[in-house]
Amino acid sequence: MPRQPRYSSFKLWLKYAKPSHGTLAVDAGAARALREGGTSLLPVGVVDVRGAFDAGDAVEIAETSGGAAIGKGIVNYSAEELRKVKGLKSAQVREVLPRAAAEAVHRDYFVLA
Repeated sequence: MPRQPRYSSFKLWLKYAKPSHGTLAVDAGAARALREGGTSLLPVGVVDVRGAFDAGDAVEIAETSGGAAIGKGIVNYSAEELRKVKGLKSAQVREVLPRAAAEAVHRDYFVLA
């Protein structure tokens, strides 16, 4: 019988042991891409930033419509930086923050709820 996919020990640690320091609300397109496509979260998909956190902290990721939790990930931006670039495309992000990472949360550092 086929088995359910297994999470790595890192993703289990992220999901259950690393505390969250904030929440990112994402639009429907970003939510679908995270759930179905296994993609990274880009700043363009972020609609709202809640809480105070630094780059490298864990954050919850939720949909704006209904607020259903999608997952948890390690963010590449501080809350202050992400508030400046939320909703912007990658080229625009680089104008505001020249040394910024392309992803708000990289897919390797994200786990579904």
